[in-house]
Amino acid sequence: MRCKPAIMLLTTLALGIAVDAAGAFADDLQGQTRQDFIEALTPKTRGLSVGSGTPHKDMRIQFEFGSAELTESAKSVLNELGAALQSDQLSAFEFSLVGHTDAVGSETFNLDLSKARADAVKQYLTSKFNINGDRLQSDGVGKSDLADPNDPDSPLNRRVVITNLGS
Repeated sequence: MRCKPAIMLLTTLALGIAVDAAGAFADDLQGQTRQDFIEALTPKTRGLSVGSGTPHKDMRIQFEFGSAELTESAKSVLNELGAALQSDQLSAFEFSLVGHTDAVGSETFNLDLSKARADAVKQYLTSKFNINGDRLQSDGVGKSDLADPNDPDSPLNRRVVITNLGS
């Protein structure tokens, strides 16, 4: 898969994975629309230069603690993302899905879990939206690259990041 660095730098979307079994993040799932994803993942350039900001959007995709199984609320969010990936604005692009975890658990466990979560997102998008699997790369980085390094156990660290790799 070809990677266009300028596009990758400009189109990163963080999909936070909240694993709170009580659903404390359910309210954060509201308002994530197909159009929000299109705007966040469409490359933004001016002429031949690259802008200084990196458009991104944080979402919560809920998994049960220590699990890669998608919850119903996660599927609702992914339904909007899937529709966006099918849109004319994004259908020509390839994307990277990278799973992250918090710092609870061993390095090996978290690496495997982060990969499984990214794979679960890819599987859902390819099966439900008939998106060609070649458009989606999935991988995991475990507990490295925490979103909230001041609170390594925070649910904010449990996420999948989607990056536009170009066409």
